[in-house]
Formats: sequence, C-alpha cells, structure tokens
Amino acid sequence: MKTMLYLVAAFGLAANAGADPNRYEWRSFGGVNIDLLPLFSWWTYVSRATNQPMDITEMDKDKFVVVSNEWARLPPRPLPEWFRIVGDESGITIVGSMWRMNAEIESAPMLLKHETIYIQDPPTREIHDFKVARSEYLALQGAQNNDVLSEQLMQSNIQAEAVALLQTNVQPNIPPGAPPVNRPTPRTLQRDSVMTISNLNSAHARTVARAGQLAPLEKYLATFPDKNVYWLDHFAKRTGKKIDGIEVYDLGAAAELTY
Repeated sequence: MKTMLYLVAAFGLAANAGADPNRYEWRSFGGVNIDLLPLFSWWTYVSRATNQPMDITEMDKDKFVVVSNEWARLPPRPLPEWFRIVGDESGITIVGSMWRMNAEIESAPMLLKHETIYIQDPPTREIHDFKVARSEYLALQGAQNNDVLSEQLMQSNIQAEAVALLQTNVQPNIPPGAPPVNRPTPRTLQRDSVMTISNLNSAHARTVARAGQLAPLEKYLATFPDKNVYWLDHFAKRTGKKIDGIEVYDLGAAAELTY
C-alpha cells in the first residue's frame, strides 16, 4: 500500500508541534533500558541541514529519500525503528492501557506522514499533570480577572459618589410629585471611602498572592507548544504489531511519562 509523504518547509512547524521531542532519553522495556541520546543528536544535526522544500508522493512509506546534497552527506540514522510522534489531545482516545490517536509520524526532520496509530505506554502522567496545571491556571486567571473588574467598579462607584456630593448645591429640575433625590453627605462619603479603600486593599492583596501562584503554572505550561491544548510530542518505537490493521508504537517507560 502506498502512503503519501511530505517534506514541510520548516522543522517543527507542522500542526503547531513546537515542543522539543529530545527528552526522556532513557526508556525501559521490560527492565531493558534503551539510550535514545544518539538519535537525539542525529535529529538535532539533521534539523539544521538546509534543504529545499518539496513534496514526494506515492512512495513506499518505509523508504528514505535523498533530496539534496546536504541529505546525502548525513551520517547514518541510529535507531531506525524509532519515530517522532506528534498529536494533540483532540485526536486521542483511551483504549484500555493504550491510546489510539491521529498522529504525525516523522522518520526524519521534515519528512512525515499522517496516520492513526496505537500508543503503548502512553504519557499518562504528562497529560494528567498538564490538565491539572491548565485547570488551576484558568481558575486562578478567572479569579484574577474578577478581582481586577471589582477594583475598577469600586473605584468608579466612589468617584461617582464624590462627584454627586460636589453637585449638592446645584438645584436640579425636579418635577412636582417626584420622589426626593438621595444625595450623599460628607459623612457617608467618608464612610464609603474607608470601606472602599479596605476592599481595594483586600482585592489587591489577593491579586498579588495569585500572581505568585500563577508564575510556576505559567512556567510549566510554557514548556508545551500550547498552554491551552495538550500536544504529545515524543519519540516512540515502531513495534511491528497491528491491531485491526492499525500500527502500534511504544514510548517505553520513563518516570516523567508514565505512572
């Protein structure tokens, strides 16, 4: 079966996948550790090679194509059974202990295909931590925005009250039989000002405290391509197995990826 492959114009721009996949170099398979550092080094070297963007279609999906002299001078690719897997949470379905996902699969920088695959040893801890951080961040951000709006409203109200007090000597045109107009007095303005200042100080203290809580969450979420959407971006091993015709890849076990 022929599969369409694409050479995209710039490394890392496909489908908003901007995270560096060169992490968690030690993976474990049944107690056997595999060092992915040689692949990471090769991948970084290749990603810096200059190539003309072009499309290659109707080629066997397992073949690697030399597209320029730069590619021709590349060192041999280590760990050829490992591929870069990229996909966002909207394309992930949990199937038992595995994930079924719509993914981009790169055999080399800028050389990719789109395919539905299964992932063994999926990064359950990573996506869990991301979703918890995202939820906390959005809740804190919402509370922060509410306090800012509350501060603005309190300031506006006390300003309006002060303006109304200054206009007490102005005689309004009140129609006969209309209810009396309640105007503030210096005493009520002083009381309301003290209360407003206290409330403003409390709101400001809350915003300062939340800023300290938001900072580490922002720093953590910034390590992902999109702080609002989880993107899987890791190297996985092609197992050669299939489930209902769908290929199975395996990330292996790493402390930061899985429980």
